Amino acid sequence: MGFKILKQGFCAMLALLLLFSILPIQTALASQGDKLQLSLKVGSTSATVNGKKVAIERPYTENGTVMVPLGVFKKTFGSTVSLEQNNVVKVTYGAHSGVMTIGSDIAWKDGIKVKLGSAPRMVSDVLMVPLRFVADVLGATLSQGSGGELMVTLVPVDNEEDTPKDTGIDSDVGKTQIGNSYFQWTLNYPSGLIAGNSGGDESVATFSSADNLYYVEIHVSDQAVAVDADGLLEQLVREVEAGGELILDRESFPKAAVPYARLISKDSSGALWESRLLYAEGRLYEIYLTDNKAVNYKDFAKYTGLLNSFQPSFDTKSKKIRDLSTVKSGLRDAYNEDYGISLQVPADWSKDDQHLYYESKQGSHLSVAVTSAPAGSTLESWAEDLKMKTKENFVADAYILKDSNKSEISGVSAQINELQLNYGNGVTTEYQALILKNGYRYYFEYVTAAGQDDDKAKFKAIISSIDIDFDLLKENFGRLASDDYKTLKNKTLTKVSKTYGYAIDIPSLWTPYQDIFETQSIEYRFSGGRLQINSKPEGSVEYTVNVLKDAYQNKNNDPKGPRIEGVVESTIADVPATIITAHQIKNGIPLRSKQVVFGKNDVVYTITVTLNDANATAEQQALLDKTLQSFRFTGSK
Repeated sequence: MGFKILKQGFCAMLALLLLFSILPIQTALASQGDKLQLSLKVGSTSATVNGKKVAIERPYTENGTVMVPLGVFKKTFGSTVSLEQNNVVKVTYGAHSGVMTIGSDIAWKDGIKVKLGSAPRMVSDVLMVPLRFVADVLGATLSQGSGGELMVTLVPVDNEEDTPKDTGIDSDVGKTQIGNSYFQWTLNYPSGLIAGNSGGDESVATFSSADNLYYVEIHVSDQAVAVDADGLLEQLVREVEAGGELILDRESFPKAAVPYARLISKDSSGALWESRLLYAEGRLYEIYLTDNKAVNYKDFAKYTGLLNSFQPSFDTKSKKIRDLSTVKSGLRDAYNEDYGISLQVPADWSKDDQHLYYESKQGSHLSVAVTSAPAGSTLESWAEDLKMKTKENFVADAYILKDSNKSEISGVSAQINELQLNYGNGVTTEYQALILKNGYRYYFEYVTAAGQDDDKAKFKAIISSIDIDFDLLKENFGRLASDDYKTLKNKTLTKVSKTYGYAIDIPSLWTPYQDIFETQSIEYRFSGGRLQINSKPEGSVEYTVNVLKDAYQNKNNDPKGPRIEGVVESTIADVPATIITAHQIKNGIPLRSKQVVFGKNDVVYTITVTLNDANATAEQQALLDKTLQSFRFTGSK
C-alpha cells in the first residue's frame, strides 16, 4: 500500500556489548530535592560528579558537538541505559527517553526525531555520545563555568516510581497500553513490542516485535466526512488494488463498538499484510500489520487480540498508558540543529525545521531568520531600522506600530514588537522578536489575522519556549548574510541576459522568483509588488500593446475590474516605448500596474511593474523608477 513505510532493520554491532561492562555500577545520588551536577572539560581525563573527582575517557569536540562518555550520566544522575537490537542504546530518566544508534546521526527524544551533530561511537571501548542531546533527554541544564568547564545540572525526579528500572527493552514498567494523547488512540502494549521511528510525525506510529517477527503501523488523518464500515472496506479495497496487491480476505464490522473494516492482502514482494480502517470523531485511523513468517491469511488470527485492542480514544488519567505524544498544551517541539534553535509550535501547524518555517491551515505562520549583525548594531538600532523599513514600505494609513517592549528570550535580552498591516484586504498583526548575540541577529516573525487573542497567546507561548545554543551557531557558521536595511536598501545587483541582449540593476532587497536571465520570463518580488520582464522573439510591439489594451477593457463594468488610467508614448533605453497604466482590485487588494512595451532586434520586451496601493510610498515608487531607468541594451545579442 502507498501508506506503508515499513521500517528497515538495524545492523548489529558487537562493540556495543562492551557498553554494560564499562558503565559504573555505583550511583552517587544526592538527597531528594538536591541538585545533581556533572562538571567536565573537553580534553580532560577527569570530571567532577556531585562534588567528587572521577577518571573518564577524554571528552572531545566533533563537528561542533561535545562528545562525552555515556557512563558519566548514569554515575551522576542515576539515568537508566538499556540495549535494544545490539547497537541501539536507550537512555531513560523519569518520563523521558532518548534513543541513539552507534554510527548514526539520527536520534529520538521522546519519540521526536533529532539530527545529531556527531554520531555516537566507541572510543577505547567506551561509548561516546553527544553531551547536549543526553542532557536534554534528562531535562538537565547545560552551562559554562568560569574556567571553561561544562556544567550539567539536574534536579532529581520527586518520586522513585517515576524512574523506570533498567529492564532492557521492556523498560516501561507498569505500562500495559501505548498510544497518543494528541491523536487520541491506544493499543495494547505487550512485552517485547518496540516503538520505532516515524520521522517526528506524530500522525504515524511504527512498532516491531523484539524478535522482528511482526511489524505494525498506525496512521491518523483528519477527515470531516463520516464513513460507515462498508465505505471503509471499499476504501481499503481501492487502496490495495491500486498498489497491485492480491486480496486474500475482506470483511466489514458495522456492529462493532467502533465500526471498522479489515482485509488481508499479499504485496508484490510476497509479504502478507492485515489492514484495518476505523473512523471516529473526525479522524480516520489506519492500521497495518505484517508477519515475516505468514504464508496464509489465517496466520493473522493470532494478532486478533492485539489489533482488536486498538481504540480511537486515550484516557489521560490512566497511568497504565505509555504516551507517545510530545504535545503539551497544544504545542510540539521543533528544532534546527544547524542554528541550535529549539522551540515549540502549535501541534496542528505544518513544520519545516530545516527552513524554520511553520504555518497553520488558516494561514498564520512563524518564520525565523538568522543573519550577521552589522558592526555597532544594538537591539535599539535594529528596532529603529525595522520601523524605518515599515514606514518606507507602507503608506501612512496602512500600518500601525502598536507596541514595543523589552523582554528576555533564552536567557538574553530581546525586543518584542507588535504592528498591524493592511495590504487592502484586511488587517494582519505581525509580532516580531529580536535577539542579538555574539554578532548574530535572530529574527522571529509571527503573522496572523488581526484581533485573534488566541494567536497572541500562541505567540507568547512560542516565545517563552525558545532555547538557543548561541555557542553552536558560532561554532557552525562564520559570516552570514546581513539584513542591514539602511545599507541594503541602496544596493543593487546588475543582471545580464546575453540571450536577449540587455542588463538591469535589481535592488538587493528584492526576492528572486524567476531569475534565470537567459529565459524569456523574469520575476522579482518585494513588499507589496513585483517586477516582471518578458522577452518575446519575433513579436510585434503594436500587437502586444493592443492585446494589453484589450485585456484591460472592463467590458462588464466590474467595479473591481481593471481601469486604464493612461497610455503614454515614451522611451526606454533610447528606443520608443508605450506605457500602459491601469488600476484594479485583485484578490481584494487595490493595486496599480504599469506595462512598458518596446522592441529591438526583432524582440518585443514587456516590463510589468505591479504595486499595491498600500505600499505605494514615495520611496517604493522612486526605487521602481530607478530600476526601470537602469534597463539598457548591451549590444551582445
